[in-house]
Amino acid sequence: MGSSSSARVTPAKRGSSARRILGRDWSAAWFFLLPTLVVLIFLIAYPFFSAILLTFQDKTVGGPARWVGLQNYVDLLTGAEMAGLFGLAVWNTIVYTGVAIAGKAVLGMAQALLLNESFPGRNLMRGVFFLPWAIPSLIVGLTWKWIYAGTQVGLLNILAFKLGLTEDLIQWLANPDITMASVLVVVIWQGTPFWSMMFLAGLQAISSELYEAAAIDGANVFQRFRHITLPSLENVIVITCMLSTIWTANSINYVYILTGGGPANATTTFPMLAYNVGIAGAQRLGMGAAIALLFFPAFLILIYFLSKRMLASND
Repeated sequence: MGSSSSARVTPAKRGSSARRILGRDWSAAWFFLLPTLVVLIFLIAYPFFSAILLTFQDKTVGGPARWVGLQNYVDLLTGAEMAGLFGLAVWNTIVYTGVAIAGKAVLGMAQALLLNESFPGRNLMRGVFFLPWAIPSLIVGLTWKWIYAGTQVGLLNILAFKLGLTEDLIQWLANPDITMASVLVVVIWQGTPFWSMMFLAGLQAISSELYEAAAIDGANVFQRFRHITLPSLENVIVITCMLSTIWTANSINYVYILTGGGPANATTTFPMLAYNVGIAGAQRLGMGAAIALLFFPAFLILIYFLSKRMLASND
């Protein structure tokens, strides 16, 4: 009698425990969470772990997979064929990302400070400044490819001829000495509005009384910027920088459209190298996956600090 009574009580206790830990509507929540879990498992988790498994295989498109263990990583880091190219891709990625982030940060802050002021036509100017961010990447890339064209129809060459700056066609996208700079101009031009929007939102949250009090105390424009604006925008700057770093380093759009990683691998960043090795060139899927996975720890660190910073800013 007593045992049957305890058997009837046990499910109730379990249900109350689950309700206390997971919430009153925990059983109904699974119904709503199920579609999200299915998407996460089949569109994110499964491809991710499949890619990790692929890095340990010698696999080409249309061919059988052969287990090689860590050989793909060894070839990337020490092999005569790939080590030099992988090192160049790492360096190009650092330069590409660092210069792009610095350029977008400086121009974005300048635009935000300008657009935060009151002047006639400010709303129209905001729309014009934010336009590059709204244009699709493909259109931006193809437009700039025409601007940079190393022929007599390229806009920059036309301007250079008319201004008498040169008598020869400038190969903006075919000269290894200037190609990276040419691509970076496009990346900075298109990405700066995002920084401007983030900084502008932060500036509008700063009380004008702080600036008025500082002006009364004799602080000039630069002192007010240093001691009021920058500290007030610290969280916005850090979060924007981390987000843009992840997006820029992972981006393949403009390198692919403008140069394809050339000339002579001068603009080959790590996503471009992974694409060329894994899909476009030798179609070595295992090697391409290994290239991408080697950069994953760096992004994991950035994502960790970004999440931590965003949670701290919400407290």
